[in-house]
Amino acid sequence: MDMDKNEPLERRTSNNGPLTSVQQQIAAASGGQWRLSAGSKTRIVDNARADNNSVLNETVFIVLGEYAGILTPADRIIPVVHGETETPASGDIVIELTGDEAAGDLDSQETYVIDIGACAKITASSERALMYGLRTLLQRLAADGFVPYGRVTDYPVMPERALHIDIGRKFYSEDWITERIREMSRLRLNTLQLHFSENEGFRLMSESHPEVVSEQALTKQEMKAIILEAQRYHVDIIPSLDSPGHLGQALRTHPEWLLKDAAGNPAPGALDITNPAARQFVLELIDEYAELFAGSRFFHIGGDEFINFAEFDKYPQLAEYARNVLNISGGTGVDTYIDYLNEVAEHLESMGWTVRAWNDGLYRADQTQRVAPKPSIQITYWTKWHPMMAPVEDILAKGHQVINYNDGYLYYVLGEHAGYTYPTAEKIRASWHPGLFPNRTGEAKQEYTGAYPRELVGTTFSIWSDKPEAQTEAEVAAGLRGPLRAMAELAWLGKQDAAE
Repeated sequence: MDMDKNEPLERRTSNNGPLTSVQQQIAAASGGQWRLSAGSKTRIVDNARADNNSVLNETVFIVLGEYAGILTPADRIIPVVHGETETPASGDIVIELTGDEAAGDLDSQETYVIDIGACAKITASSERALMYGLRTLLQRLAADGFVPYGRVTDYPVMPERALHIDIGRKFYSEDWITERIREMSRLRLNTLQLHFSENEGFRLMSESHPEVVSEQALTKQEMKAIILEAQRYHVDIIPSLDSPGHLGQALRTHPEWLLKDAAGNPAPGALDITNPAARQFVLELIDEYAELFAGSRFFHIGGDEFINFAEFDKYPQLAEYARNVLNISGGTGVDTYIDYLNEVAEHLESMGWTVRAWNDGLYRADQTQRVAPKPSIQITYWTKWHPMMAPVEDILAKGHQVINYNDGYLYYVLGEHAGYTYPTAEKIRASWHPGLFPNRTGEAKQEYTGAYPRELVGTTFSIWSDKPEAQTEAEVAAGLRGPLRAMAELAWLGKQDAAE
């Protein structure tokens, strides 16, 4: 693959303390160490962005509360005051939320600057970035007892750094999910994808189709509480309702909507996308959950493992639909499949959503697509296990933005099902970075070794609950901790020598 070989900027990593700290640029000043004093205060600069900003206030209190019992007595936090009625004193923390026009070099909504002298001043243009900056400062202080004078400028390489949880196959409690949100925030992961529909379970309540829901499922009230906690910790939520495959649980009560081959055998979990009622069924569920997750920006519609993508001919009704309903001369089953994805995408886009789909059925070398996937669909690239699957450079060339889900490093599959082994921090740090995509054994690496393409907008670590009884919630949380931290560090910094 012909890829940019420009070397990334030098970066540094610090792992002091219980949380990950990363700094892209550090300008040290000669002499001087900042410490808290008995009278230290947290001063929020009074300006238009800070005035009556409850989100900013809560953000500051959340982080200061995390260090109660570490930097202060357990029953109190560093006092918070507003305005500049007093000159900041030695040992104070000053927080300034800037307007975009005054951000200067704060060109990312997640960039923060810490100027450390007699007081420590954190400047950023978003509450999320201020949360990260305040954690960085207090983490270093907790580890060393002081912070040397100087300036830290910190920003992420990957705009989106995510965790995906398959809550369809395995029930995870509200408390467990909200604890993952807090852990993610401490690791500077900013996006949580919740995949609630699978062949083995459908675990989010539905009023439009209550018959599809598993016996054990999250209520909408519980999901609203999860969404609220994510907002408090500046983590974006992405709903994931997979179709036209992976609908086994939803279609158990609607066998008439299962796709059948020429012999009348149903394709497990596959929707008959030639049936208007079947399509409407999915759109009704999407409408319901679009309302529940209103405020989120992205909706994942799946698209993976619909059927064996090399065997469209086993389902002749798909090609007939392409020719007779879609009026595509020479149309085949893949055209009906792409038309379905486009219809769902257009439906969501009309409501303001950005749509995502998996890569494995798109632009395959063994299929001639006469219908093109909408370029506005973002592609979550997880695998290239089949030689006919499109390489990532082909997908980028079609105008799609891409998120790297590399299953060879970032898939935590319960029970180590389907040949997967549990990922480790050591393997991720030694061999992976956000520009390394999955490749088929024996084929050339799919890797951007220099500057990452602008179309690469994020990377995601995934929990897949294939064997739900293989681990308890506590065991999943423990097993996840190390590899998730390693991914988070590299997603922030990009390609680097992680041993430095």
